Amino acid sequence: MKLSEFIHVHQSEIVQEWEAFAQTLLPAAAAMSKAGLRDHASEILAAIEEDIETPEGSDEQARKSKGRGQSVLMGTVGKVHAVLRIEHGFSIGQLVAEYRALRASVLWLYERSGGHDVREVTRFNESIDAALAEATTRFMVVMDRTRHQFLAVLGHDLRAPLSAVLMTAALVAREGDKGAKAAARIVSSVERMTRLVNDLIDLTRTRLGSGIPINPVPVDLEVIARDGVSEFCAIHPECNLQFHSKGDLRGHWDPDRLAQVLSNLIGNALQHGEPGRPVRVAARGDAEQVVLDVHNEGEPILDALLANIFEPMVRHVRGGESGQKTSLGLGLHIVREVTLAHGGTVAVTSTAGQGTTFSVRLPRRAVATPLSPASADRPDEHDATGGFVVH
Repeated sequence: MKLSEFIHVHQSEIVQEWEAFAQTLLPAAAAMSKAGLRDHASEILAAIEEDIETPEGSDEQARKSKGRGQSVLMGTVGKVHAVLRIEHGFSIGQLVAEYRALRASVLWLYERSGGHDVREVTRFNESIDAALAEATTRFMVVMDRTRHQFLAVLGHDLRAPLSAVLMTAALVAREGDKGAKAAARIVSSVERMTRLVNDLIDLTRTRLGSGIPINPVPVDLEVIARDGVSEFCAIHPECNLQFHSKGDLRGHWDPDRLAQVLSNLIGNALQHGEPGRPVRVAARGDAEQVVLDVHNEGEPILDALLANIFEPMVRHVRGGESGQKTSLGLGLHIVREVTLAHGGTVAVTSTAGQGTTFSVRLPRRAVATPLSPASADRPDEHDATGGFVVH
């Protein structure tokens, strides 16, 4: 049996093998459905069949044997596959691993069936190579565009507080002691810039695989939460923040990092919640863990965003929002990474009737994770086989 016929007859078995491998590419594959993991696998195999069956002259064969041939059909398939995988957080190593697994699955099954058509095996390898080449090229183009977008948003977000600092500083210099309010604006703007820079540093650490360092000490989450709520109320007197606590809220955590988690969650709730409605912060403790909830009313988060809401540069758009607000989209990502560093978990529920609640669960005793000087030399967090390490 020719390889193209074999692929057509055994398509279901091949797709099943590929799907099983794709599910091992965690954490990117964890939030994807089986249909999402398969996505257009059948279309890829159909394209390979067609490409193998397409007649080609000796000149084209020679070009392909040297890696210079082109297959428009396989190139298109590769582009589409790359975009789908980027949307679900796959790394380029995982993308390449998928094609490697597809190649191995088809050839192994074909050999087991007694197939030995060398010409068609060669054509098959050329088709896979063409799709993979286009997929990796498109992957890098999209990632490069994302980096440029990231820097553009960063510049926009830092420009406003910097301008406020410069203008207000000039005003304070002219008015002396009468510039108390202006001085407060300077402090607020500088703190905002500091948070942006810290978020960028934390993002870099997570992308290098070193994780976010924490220094746990005995603390009371109730004190951290009350202080955080009070600070927000002082900065935003128009907001309606409520805090409730229950049970023992003491544990071994990094107080600065937990304050960062709380600040990001409250800021997110105030930004996206229904104006004028309360944002409720609740903390409760039992024998094993402490739970911190931040709830707001308003339009629910779009279903399409829920699966990736904690990924960087995923902006938290709700059903009633236009999505045009500028934001680096790092706040919820930092929440997740800090929570993981403490050995905890974070989840979100969002419905039209009940509003949106982010829940952080923390074990009572976290283990210190200092930043390693060698962290910058570590490989990317997603290796070619799909491994993922949280430090």
